[in-house]
Amino acid sequence: MKKGLLDKQSRVERLREIVERVKRGENFSAFDLAVIHDVSINVVYRDIKALRDEVLIPADWQFTRKER
Repeated sequence: MKKGLLDKQSRVERLREIVERVKRGENFSAFDLAVIHDVSINVVYRDIKALRDEVLIPADWQFTRKER
């Protein structure tokens, strides 16, 4: 069943979840987040930049690379 617009997480909820995952030391790629949150990869990069700018995640935090 396709998600409706009301079923999507708000940006604030998405950002909180990303911060928690980073704090727990989870490894994930930008693609993983895009799929999980049903957003474009550009939105993921924008979110990560915002979290770094606000110092909610370390400035040197990096995505893991997808295995081929």
